[in-house]
Amino acid sequence: MLKFDLIVIGAGSGLSLAVDAAQKGAKVAIIEKGPMGGTCLNRGCIPSKIVIHSAEVAEMIGRAKEFGLSASLRGVDFKFVTNRANKTVDKDARMIEKGISSGKNPKLFKGEAKFIGKKVVGVNGKKLTAKRFVIAAGARPFIPPIPGLDKVNFMTSTEALRQTKLPKSLIVIGGGYIGCELGNFYSSLGCKVTILQRGPLLLPREDQDVAKTITKLWKKKENVTLIVNANASKVEKKNAKIVVWYGKKKVSAEKLLVATGVRPNSDLLQVDKTCVKVNKRGFIKVNKFMETSVQGIWALGDIAGVYMFKHSANLEAE
Repeated sequence: MLKFDLIVIGAGSGLSLAVDAAQKGAKVAIIEKGPMGGTCLNRGCIPSKIVIHSAEVAEMIGRAKEFGLSASLRGVDFKFVTNRANKTVDKDARMIEKGISSGKNPKLFKGEAKFIGKKVVGVNGKKLTAKRFVIAAGARPFIPPIPGLDKVNFMTSTEALRQTKLPKSLIVIGGGYIGCELGNFYSSLGCKVTILQRGPLLLPREDQDVAKTITKLWKKKENVTLIVNANASKVEKKNAKIVVWYGKKKVSAEKLLVATGVRPNSDLLQVDKTCVKVNKRGFIKVNKFMETSVQGIWALGDIAGVYMFKHSANLEAE
């Protein structure tokens, strides 16, 4: 059994906490199964903003006449656009891992963590324990139980940012900020995008004036077909196309993106084995100090589900 003062699970916003604790003299372990830097760096804020900038440039070219300019978009090197983003974030993730691995404290364990007892976690066949834990293992895309969805090749936000070929058409199930962000990226570069939104408004969790304005604008957006009050009921493959049914109506496209929210990784960690309580959606219950139901165990970021943004996760870690 390897003993530490603090074990941090997740190298996103938990990383700065682990380093800070180590610098203050604590013996720290950090466990991460994927690339260092968490969701924001690898498959969220940073790569999405890099590719979206290309989309914004394309949109500005389309508005050139408004500024007294004669210009047109003659082509899109889609592979270059996505590779530019992914090479940047992959390099950063490797540099972070190299930096952490070069020191002795915090000690990095690359692998999937699972609680196997109260304040005992297993990773790569090793058992680790500590007086204090911070669970910052994030969330993953939620895949709704739509009949037939498991029979087709669909994308989540992770795969959508790693495509190297621009599809001619794309269906997006979900009209939250991820669906809108990626729908805007693909449509601005020439892909015909259909968004199926379950409710009457895009970005339904935002201020109602914002949601209404965005919905109104998107109904007029080029290369976009917005269908509201459309609950996807079935998915199937027909020839080279993916068909999504909503009620008695259907739409088809070359690619399908599922952007229906996220689910926390608490189940993968088996947090019940360390007696940490979760809510009905699986998010770890925390108080205003990010303390869980178990003394000496904290949770932060997406897995706690308070405010699911990078800036708030950083504040929680701080």
